[in-house]
Amino acid sequence: MAKDTYIPRDEVVAMNKECDKVRKKAEKELMALPGVLAVGVGLKERKGEIQRELCFKITVEKKRDKSGIKVKDLVPEKIYGFKTDVVEKIITLPASNSRKYRPLIGGSQIQSSTSSLTGTLGCFAKRNSDDKIVLLTNWHVVIKTSDHDTDEESIGQPYHNGCCDCCATGEFATVVDGRFNSTHDVAIALLNGQEADTIPSEKYINEILGIGLITGSAEPLGTETVYKYGRKTGLTKGQILNDNTLLDVDYSGIYDGLGIVSRPGIRIIPSDFDIHPEFIDFGDCGSVTVNEHNQVIVLNWALAGGGRISQIEADLDITILDSTFPASTPNKTGVPLSSVSTADAHVSLADALSELETEIGHFSEGRRMLELFKEHRVELLDLVRNRREVMVAWHRYQGPAYLANIARSVRRENKPIPEQINGISLQSLVLKMTAVLQRNGTPELAQSVQDNYLQLMNMLSAGHSPQEWKAHLAKMDRTN
Repeated sequence: MAKDTYIPRDEVVAMNKECDKVRKKAEKELMALPGVLAVGVGLKERKGEIQRELCFKITVEKKRDKSGIKVKDLVPEKIYGFKTDVVEKIITLPASNSRKYRPLIGGSQIQSSTSSLTGTLGCFAKRNSDDKIVLLTNWHVVIKTSDHDTDEESIGQPYHNGCCDCCATGEFATVVDGRFNSTHDVAIALLNGQEADTIPSEKYINEILGIGLITGSAEPLGTETVYKYGRKTGLTKGQILNDNTLLDVDYSGIYDGLGIVSRPGIRIIPSDFDIHPEFIDFGDCGSVTVNEHNQVIVLNWALAGGGRISQIEADLDITILDSTFPASTPNKTGVPLSSVSTADAHVSLADALSELETEIGHFSEGRRMLELFKEHRVELLDLVRNRREVMVAWHRYQGPAYLANIARSVRRENKPIPEQINGISLQSLVLKMTAVLQRNGTPELAQSVQDNYLQLMNMLSAGHSPQEWKAHLAKMDRTN
């Protein structure tokens, strides 16, 4: 795209609220016009360029010259104060085709026992009937035929069975329900080992690779900024161009004789076009799209977007997991974003610092750093929970895991903190968080981080336990 079309979410919400006041009336009038297939809300397109402007998006089979249309049948340029934009329906292909992840996590590659395709594990949900944990993906990814019975269709990660022992991972879930029709391309699979209770034998974490903790579901808003992680393209950033259109998907390469299926869907365009010319690419089907609050809004089944998650939840009687659902795996992020579920307890950022207080609070530099944290505590926790760049960096650079290890070290007589967790050092975490906090925090927080991160780095570089940090702080007291 030639220009930046990012609109802050609070502005998006305000714009959509104004639009909602007249949306039903506008839809009724526009749908009555000949050739109109769908009416949505999204970004205005002008001469191939996306505009930073909310409008009604009118989907038609094919755009026609105005001279051949009766005046009474023309789409008005404006309706109820909002501009209109006539667009043709999209014809696209579904994803088709590899790292093993344990515990299981959204965004990773999966394959079924009968299908040769590989796709993406979208996210986890619970069945409302019994609270059992299921994974969400596309029907065409895991079911061999468009009308195939779902019974005994099992799923493996990254493959169901490979050509040799190194990639033959075996099954971890069984398909139990799904839809493949004019509205849905969705399948859900029950994680193994839930016969007696709600904890699956195959451990999972309620996260998506590159995105972090999932916080439930929400309705998509026209023009809002969104994200997805798929097994082919990884993490991509996009923007909703139309929140209700028709997407034509050509399944002829997957299901013999089926051809094109037309469904109502959400059209999403890439906002980091220079990096990813497509928001979704082959291999990404089954992934989910989230908003800036990490709420799932779309199940992706086409290169142009996918289906509304709220409709899937209603039709399959499931609920996307949120931060209140218990985590199943020790030492992995589970409930609040500032916490990790450990074998001992849920350790929050505040709790970890409180426990350190008894260790480093006896020294002047230690007390000073603790006071700085207390001064900015509310803002820090808000940024980690709600500001996307901060949230992603905190999880990607192993912030929750390091908190858990620090707390355990304090409790267990200075058990050493790992030099690295998943290839990330504690110093790398500090440097990354320093950068993102300076960009996202208030001027006061940004300045405080700038003035003090070197002192924190020096303390952490002195060793890998609170005992060694205390020795460093004691030395500073003696020399000052």
